[in-house]
Amino acid sequence: MRVLMPGSYDPCTVGHLAVIEQAAALYGDVTVAVFINPEKKGLFSYDERVEFLRLATAHMATVKVVFSDGMVADYAREGGFDAIVKGVRNDADRRYEEAMAEYNLRRGGVPTILLDAPDALAEVSSTAVRQALAAGDEPEGLLPAPAAAAIHKAFLEKHS
Repeated sequence: MRVLMPGSYDPCTVGHLAVIEQAAALYGDVTVAVFINPEKKGLFSYDERVEFLRLATAHMATVKVVFSDGMVADYAREGGFDAIVKGVRNDADRRYEEAMAEYNLRRGGVPTILLDAPDALAEVSSTAVRQALAAGDEPEGLLPAPAAAAIHKAFLEKHS
């Protein structure tokens, strides 16, 4: 089964990685796609986000990381994906993702599968990482180890 995992990943977190690993174990062929979200002002460039994800997922042979500036539903349909996979941390995430799933199904004809993030990671978010970095804190335990140094370095280069 080929699945698409879209997101802004600004930056990727241990929560994202846990859901990517879960999807890879369940479905095998996973494409993680960094998409532009016009509702979010990004901290990291799209190239940086892709690179961070490639570092974080390098241990998974069936995971590919790409960038797209299109619509998720169109990309999923045109790419021949069997499903879109999204991680959810809480009820607010679930409600948002259910609405997006309905839209993506109507527009692209590709169903969405929602995977629960591990309970221990329910509070982990890209926003929490950005806030910790902005405060000068080390976002210990929030970043995937293979990508943590690159994320921290890129942040310091932007803010020094």
